[in-house]
Amino acid sequence: MTTRAQSILVADDEQGLRDLFHFTLEPIGYEVVTVENGLGALEAIGTRSFDLVILDVHMPGMGGPEAYRRMRDIRPQQKVLVVSSSSDVNHTFEESLTAEKDVECLYKPFTLDEMLAAIEHAIGRKNGDRP
Repeated sequence: MTTRAQSILVADDEQGLRDLFHFTLEPIGYEVVTVENGLGALEAIGTRSFDLVILDVHMPGMGGPEAYRRMRDIRPQQKVLVVSSSSDVNHTFEESLTAEKDVECLYKPFTLDEMLAAIEHAIGRKNGDRP
């Protein structure tokens, strides 16, 4: 019997960050789907479920906050890792999410170790567990 790889949706307007997540996570066993904005994220979660959605806060068109609110209407229990710039002066959106049980925050710039730890924590896996 084959087990299903854990799936991650990455919504980020920066191609470099989408590539970073994709090329780091797929070789270690995750299925990674990438989209460029919040609207793309909503379309993707409307058609299938993901173990985790990685959602950038600042994207043109529909940004992270609006996409997050609308995502909760579609999949209320969706696990989300919000990615935001640590240079932002006001983290009102990010701080409001800390009370949510299925949401984690990761601040740019981050190391690969920080990224992997945040993903593992958000999904609920322990270090060393296979996806």
